Amino acid sequence: MKKTITITTICLLCILGTTVASAKGTLAQSGSVSVETTSMQAQTSKMYGIGSVSKVFTAAAVMKLVDEGKIDLNEPLTTYIPDFVMADDRYRLITPEMLLSHSSGLMGMTANNAFLIGDKDTYLHDNFMELLKTQTLKHDPGDRSIYSNDSFTLAEILVESVSGMSFTDFLTVYFLEPLGIENIKTPQSDFNWDDLAYTYLGNSELKPETLGVIGSGGLYATMEDLCRFATIFMDSSDGSILSSLTTGEMAKSHHRMELIPMDSDTVCRYGLGWDCVEQYPFSQLGIQALSKGGSTPMYNTHLTVLPEYNLAAAVSSTGGGGGSEAMIVREIILAVLEEEGLIPEGAVLTAPEHNTERTIVPEGIKSNAGIYAAGSYGQYSVEFTEDSLILTQIGKRNERPMEFIYNTDGVFISADGDFIGITSLVSGAVGVTSLTFDGDYIVFQSYESIPGAGDTAEAMPFAERVKDNPVSDAALNAWTARNNKEYLLVSEKYTSGLYIKMSGVGSTIKTLTDERLHGYVLTGVYDEDGYSGGTIFPAARIVDEYTAVGFQSTPTMAGRDIVNLYAEMVNGVEYLYMNNFRYVESTAAISFSTLGETVFIGAEPVWVDIGSGSAGKIVNITTPENGSWFVYDSEMNCIATSLEKNFRSTIILPDNGRLVFAGETGAEFTVR
Repeated sequence: MKKTITITTICLLCILGTTVASAKGTLAQSGSVSVETTSMQAQTSKMYGIGSVSKVFTAAAVMKLVDEGKIDLNEPLTTYIPDFVMADDRYRLITPEMLLSHSSGLMGMTANNAFLIGDKDTYLHDNFMELLKTQTLKHDPGDRSIYSNDSFTLAEILVESVSGMSFTDFLTVYFLEPLGIENIKTPQSDFNWDDLAYTYLGNSELKPETLGVIGSGGLYATMEDLCRFATIFMDSSDGSILSSLTTGEMAKSHHRMELIPMDSDTVCRYGLGWDCVEQYPFSQLGIQALSKGGSTPMYNTHLTVLPEYNLAAAVSSTGGGGGSEAMIVREIILAVLEEEGLIPEGAVLTAPEHNTERTIVPEGIKSNAGIYAAGSYGQYSVEFTEDSLILTQIGKRNERPMEFIYNTDGVFISADGDFIGITSLVSGAVGVTSLTFDGDYIVFQSYESIPGAGDTAEAMPFAERVKDNPVSDAALNAWTARNNKEYLLVSEKYTSGLYIKMSGVGSTIKTLTDERLHGYVLTGVYDEDGYSGGTIFPAARIVDEYTAVGFQSTPTMAGRDIVNLYAEMVNGVEYLYMNNFRYVESTAAISFSTLGETVFIGAEPVWVDIGSGSAGKIVNITTPENGSWFVYDSEMNCIATSLEKNFRSTIILPDNGRLVFAGETGAEFTVR
């Protein structure tokens, strides 16, 4: 099936002498993937949510205070935030540098009421320190780098604590105003929300997305002004915003425990705030490229800066679930460099030739057979034949085993088209992957090509060996009894975007035990046969009948956002906590056929099952100002909500769907 990627804004700010260019129009279209631009004139002046590209701003803000002598990167964080406390004594070892290099050891992402729609509520920011008090660390501070959103939320608070200003005001005074930037904002800025790029549910425009985690992912920007901000990292900068010493420090690798060779082709080698400071394919040309990507439920953005060439390029799209933006940016920049005569004309950067000569797998390597956890990438079994490794994903329907042959260089190489994909694009991609073992980790180097979008490469630890977890029969039976139980989200505010899109958490989850993962529990979106149909969360180690804890600390990405689970019974109804999110078992939902004309909101949202007998009915919902409703089809896809900018009060009930009413205590809906 042909996949079209719609890029609604593309801006290239290319400062080569006095040249400033803006790239518009169709970039590429071939094979199974086409990359298109739409509504260019209407959208280029709009601001987009830039997601985790906001981390570069946060790192820059911290480094501004370093420039002023107000922060020492290697001092304990408690020096600057005295009320920072965690349920783990090691927190005292965390430094500002560890926050910016993803090496603090924080669990992952605390996102309660963080992804809101049309709502500037600062709940998460205001309660973040309190939420951290009950959390532990997943590794010793500074031991390894694992992508950490919470680290940058804490860095945002660091800036506020030291400067005495709100994070929004600090960015405005020290960066945006001096640079003459008018179109970079936060949800707390005073601006017209009509200046934001439109986001949609189906064909209906939604109210603006607002993220309460500004320092981690909450900024908005036009791509032109995002590139203008990036000029402070260019060699041509006069250092008046940030000194060359601090921007140089940000551009150094601060990545701990990479477990890959330094000359590996990758797009992930953490600087301070940057995803990569030695980005493929520019590293093959001896050019330093700094890059950062970001995705929210509604937007995707990528920024790349070439300091030596005073060049920056940014791409943004709407719709969430990105993956191609980084590749498109790289293709644009390569084209500019070639046009300017800065790289050889027709330079082709491809994956190296791989040795495919088979040989016998040594017995010592075969001892690595077992089960491996790869975080949100899933769980895998590793088996060996005489001359190959067989990698099989657990709980994925129709997922055939992948073969990696063992070659005479002592590396496993993908065979017969099998490779570990990087971009999540489902068709047209071709690639090659090599695998090695390093202690408890599988490490991969992968190259991938997407027709019409470009090429990419990645190298990092992919999965961590799952150790035996002896567990009592009572505990195992309790979690096994929860298999195929569905749980419905009840802890989020009525304006939460998590009721609309599954991002990190979703409106529903299921738990699953598998005999191959004895003593562990999986959480995600599974069908009644136990197969994954969507979001997968990291596995958790069973502790007792009610508790399972996250265990992964795989460096770089696979160990991010680990999951702790806790179940409890309340008045005969089971609730499941996934980190700080609260879910209720789906049997608590009431039938629409028994729903009264008035729906009152008490302590939590009211979930309603729409049976076949109610399908097709036309109902009118009167919505209070302090409440919202969401309608789902039989696959739990949100198909309508009162958070649409011009929502319809009249809806047609879907067959075997669901309806949820959420609001403040006392909110009242009428349904006729």
